[in-house]
Amino acid sequence: MGFAFAQVRMQARLAERPTSVEWQMIETGRDFAQSLDATTRTSLVPFVTRLGRESDEASIEKALRQSWADLVAEAASWVPEKWRPALLWITALPHLRLVEAWRAPELVADEASKAEAVGEFEVSEAWRERLISRLPVSDPALVRDLAPLFDRFLEGPPRPESDAAALSVHLETLFRTRAQEPVAAFAWLGLMALVMERLRGALLRAVLFPARQPVEGA
Repeated sequence: MGFAFAQVRMQARLAERPTSVEWQMIETGRDFAQSLDATTRTSLVPFVTRLGRESDEASIEKALRQSWADLVAEAASWVPEKWRPALLWITALPHLRLVEAWRAPELVADEASKAEAVGEFEVSEAWRERLISRLPVSDPALVRDLAPLFDRFLEGPPRPESDAAALSVHLETLFRTRAQEPVAAFAWLGLMALVMERLRGALLRAVLFPARQPVEGA
């Protein structure tokens, strides 16, 4: 069966992504509760089931990280077993701008001493090396084709929205032209990472910068 089952499931999920109108509702809520309510009316509802209308910044970060981990684990369950370790390694990707993430035991493993003084470059290179080591076959083309995705989350500060749009086009092209190949599964997770990044930004802005409420009697 290979990646055929995964391709069908992933294609269905892509088709369910929020529309521009739904994103507008999420991103223009007057406060967090309103943005959360808008999210629950979209296909993104599984990502916010751990959140309530009174959730704070820390709760949002924790909940979305767990939701992302759950999504990657689900995707890994769809692919051939030999590819699962490499796909699961993507779990850490959206968080690796935070060097502290590298100190997590599941990431440092036999390189614990390196974690004491690791920098951005070392994190980036070590993560890439470990991804390659988890691939069941050597596939330089896969690593090359996915480099724009890895660069977005591993290199430098967060990128502007225009970069996200260009990356989304690149990943969607990979997903469609390389259908039922391993790279398509990684491309799909990249697309979902961009969705999660946008959702995280919208919810955090809503909780940190709620619109001013009208003054009573004004």
